[in-house]
Amino acid sequence: MEDFQLDRKGITEKVSDHIKLMIQDGRFKVNEKLPSEREMAVKLKVSRNTVREAYKILEAYGYLTIKHGTGIFVASEEQQIKKMTSFFFVKTDQIKDLFAIRRILEVNAVAWAIENASLEQMEKLTAIVEKAKVAAKIDNNSEELARLDHEFHVTLANMSQNTVLIHIMQNLIDLLEESRMQVIQIPDRPIKSVSEHLDIVNAIKKKDVSLAQDCMSKHLDSVENSVLQNLKIKENKQ
Repeated sequence: MEDFQLDRKGITEKVSDHIKLMIQDGRFKVNEKLPSEREMAVKLKVSRNTVREAYKILEAYGYLTIKHGTGIFVASEEQQIKKMTSFFFVKTDQIKDLFAIRRILEVNAVAWAIENASLEQMEKLTAIVEKAKVAAKIDNNSEELARLDHEFHVTLANMSQNTVLIHIMQNLIDLLEESRMQVIQIPDRPIKSVSEHLDIVNAIKKKDVSLAQDCMSKHLDSVENSVLQNLKIKENKQ
């Protein structure tokens, strides 16, 4: 820790940046217990209060997990992603941003799925769509349709074999859980989603990357429009 130096940057921010760098460099490993506030303060030659505030900042951003009575630990990658996504409050002005991120991830995911997916995974994705076809024909079945929609996108992420993408997608999709339940109840939306999912599956089976990416992009555009329209209707009623 001898490379730690102060400059004009706020001391607490500087300390938190330094500790974050040590985590990123692997000097502190995932689930490893960090030095106590007092020990870290001595090592960095700052006050204990400064270290306490730095730890709080890093905990807020998901780098650390503070276990009262036990200590401060380096958070796992999954915990970091969950903490990051918890900052989102999915409202109308953020839906576009959220779907922009989903496009980047899921349009690439279908290409990776074509390259990396196993036959078993492909069969699972097909089975999900077939189940959704049946579920879409049953009245008052929104909960099952929402579950299958979630399962479709998570399974597709798993097919990419990209572990970072998988963790991010699981949390981003969870952010839309409430909106998904509402949108599924919009007349004809479930049937439309099932049809769009089927187009994606067929394109993946053909190993046509361009077509699969186009189908995914159109699907996300369609769902985004449905979500925004639904939120607009709700806002107008308030």
